[in-house]
Amino acid sequence: MRKGGFLLRFVDVVLILLFGFIVISDIDEDSQIVLPESSETEQADPELFDVIYIGITSEGVYFDERENISFASADDLRNYIQRHKNRYGEDAKVRIRANYDTQASHTIEVARICDELGVKKSIDVKLISR
Repeated sequence: MRKGGFLLRFVDVVLILLFGFIVISDIDEDSQIVLPESSETEQADPELFDVIYIGITSEGVYFDERENISFASADDLRNYIQRHKNRYGEDAKVRIRANYDTQASHTIEVARICDELGVKKSIDVKLISR
């Protein structure tokens, strides 16, 4: 017998044995793998009233998007954020939303005020696609 024929017969025998073991193996509900379950508590969604949304127009005007309040100056905005922090404490958050054509200096000014007051912040930028 040639070497190629021996190898072919060997593969045939191995496959027959493999299928035989698969057929006679005992697979039932008891042998299924039980996946572990998480014991951690789910993280609660943030309260929406803890967050104020400060919008910035392209002209540099600051306003609260929910309350429709405009601020004449950065000091007025600082006082508004300070009142928000006094009301909600460590849970107070500010979300800064700048227009795509707003100068970065206006956005940085609001972020600086938040840093000075110790209020958590995030920055959103509206993009325009052409």
